[in-house]
Amino acid sequence: MGLLAAAAVAVYANSLGDGFAMDAPLLLLRNPAIRQASAENVRAIFTSDYWSPIMTGGLYRPLTTLSFLFNYAILGNGTNAMGYHAVNIGLHAVNVWLVYGLAFLLLRRARMAFGAALLWAVDPIGTESVANVAGRADLLATMFLMGALLLFLRGISMRGWRVVLCAAGVFAAMFTGLLAKESGAVAIGLMLAWDVAYGFPRRQGGWASRAWLYGAAVACLAVYTVVRLKVMADVNVPDRPFIDNPELAAGFWAARFTAIKVIGLDLLLLIVPLRLSSDYSYNQIPIADWMDWRAWLALAAVGGILYFAVRRRSREPLLFFLAGFFSITLLPVSNLAVLIGSIMAERFLYLPSIAFAIAAAVLAFRCLNARTAALAMAALAVLFAARTCWRNFDWKDNVTLAGVDIHAAPGSVKVHKIYAAALFERSPREDLDLIVAEGERSWEPLEDFSDDRIPEEFPNNLGAYYREKGVRSGGSQTEEGRRWLARALRVLLRARRISRFQERSHEEAERARGRTLTGRFGLYQTYLNLALTYAALGDNAQAMEALRYGRSIDPMAFGFYDLMAEVYRRSGNPQWSDIVLYEKALLEAKDLSRVAKMPGAKDGCEALADLTNTFREARRRGDSRQLKSAALRLGCPGTLLEKALPEGPVF
Repeated sequence: MGLLAAAAVAVYANSLGDGFAMDAPLLLLRNPAIRQASAENVRAIFTSDYWSPIMTGGLYRPLTTLSFLFNYAILGNGTNAMGYHAVNIGLHAVNVWLVYGLAFLLLRRARMAFGAALLWAVDPIGTESVANVAGRADLLATMFLMGALLLFLRGISMRGWRVVLCAAGVFAAMFTGLLAKESGAVAIGLMLAWDVAYGFPRRQGGWASRAWLYGAAVACLAVYTVVRLKVMADVNVPDRPFIDNPELAAGFWAARFTAIKVIGLDLLLLIVPLRLSSDYSYNQIPIADWMDWRAWLALAAVGGILYFAVRRRSREPLLFFLAGFFSITLLPVSNLAVLIGSIMAERFLYLPSIAFAIAAAVLAFRCLNARTAALAMAALAVLFAARTCWRNFDWKDNVTLAGVDIHAAPGSVKVHKIYAAALFERSPREDLDLIVAEGERSWEPLEDFSDDRIPEEFPNNLGAYYREKGVRSGGSQTEEGRRWLARALRVLLRARRISRFQERSHEEAERARGRTLTGRFGLYQTYLNLALTYAALGDNAQAMEALRYGRSIDPMAFGFYDLMAEVYRRSGNPQWSDIVLYEKALLEAKDLSRVAKMPGAKDGCEALADLTNTFREARRRGDSRQLKSAALRLGCPGTLLEKALPEGPVF
């Protein structure tokens, strides 16, 4: 057991130097609820969407977020990624022990169980779950799910109070796993797979024991469903993006045929894990048609495995159970039963790959003599470990990761978008030509799609790159600069059109569900980039229109206030230039009384009236009422506060 833990730690040790990549910055660095260990923050975590407060995704994973709070506030890791990676490695080591426990129960031979657990410990397919901080959900869910399964296997041979104790353990482990990730629900399916494979021997606890154990699992699902429905009842979940899963826009049979092809790719990736990628979205895996030979080959492979497992169930219950384990754990994310938000992801294989590792050990020891099989397993483990260590380096940050993945998944527009955005954030001056090229690769395959199918961030990002290129080329003072700015304006106007369409669609859908509209739907960055482009072209009126609309999406985006002040100043309206800067200072200081005390303020009441209206437009009614009450306490006239300022002051 110690050797297994050492192998798990050793193979991922070089990931300790990685930073935050992919979703991790959003989940950690922009979540205020994890920054302090307090009852208020814990309550917020258990009553919020997993992606709160950045966005809503319809996921409820409070235990995963709580583990991030443990790192950030209790261990004091803060924004230092090393501590988060260390916890991930520790959780993976625990999972390796649990896999060994399951393998030993199945195989009854320590050497075979050790080989299976070792192979799984170093499998490169696990890097997205272990080397990626955001993979914490997979690690926690697997740990508790495996715990629930092992407790079930122990409980079926017990009677009396012992089986009741095991049933309580199954309930607790399964419920905790569900709070980490929804995949914990498959525990009951694995329990059924065991009983179908091995039957109900009378010498074991029989139906009485299973009644307690299955009752605990069913009760767990019922309680979790009630909790989840209550917490998520008022969460406005946007439609799942077509970019992440093209099957969402395909017909029923085309989507399922494509899902079969993806399972074939999963099996190939488990056998030959060379070309790994953090993303497989549009259009890395084209929708399958009836002439797609890869889909037919995958169907033949999957059908053959299932046929063999079912046909030989009575003679080979072990292989039947392993086939069931793989199928049941993959089914929720396979897009066969329900279409989800992703067409394929390596993290989806972290749990199913347990069955693959055990099956590999079984086949090796059956086909070869014991010594040769052990050597073969050791050689494969060494190759897997080397690939895992090499892949860990890719998870350093988004620049490194996407820079590698654009070669592994060149058809994915999202990988190109991530690479361009990461380069732009790091240093737009050094790599601007590469940034523009990658931004174009991400946008060109989507350009001809209808507005309802394109996330506005794609044209928004490219517009920002074009604008930067225009500014670097002399801006509106040179022909080249004007040409780049015109390209920026064209693509940003498309982004605005997409934004307005999707905002209207979202509002109509929410009203149809009878929900109260709260907040605004859209990227404020689209309007900020549009305003910057208009300002660079000298069109102050259009720049101000974009600024005021964008600020109503997120009044706390302070970049709007500085640019608004500059546009007002250029337009000969210094009074309102001062006022919007007062507004920014007020919001930054979080002290409403400061507006009236600022030196040189001509009218702090104008600032409060403008902010009151802006927060009202943003549908942040509580903040709007608070601002209005503060203005009245400061003696501002009520007539001013009731005045609507939808277009902003004239300039």
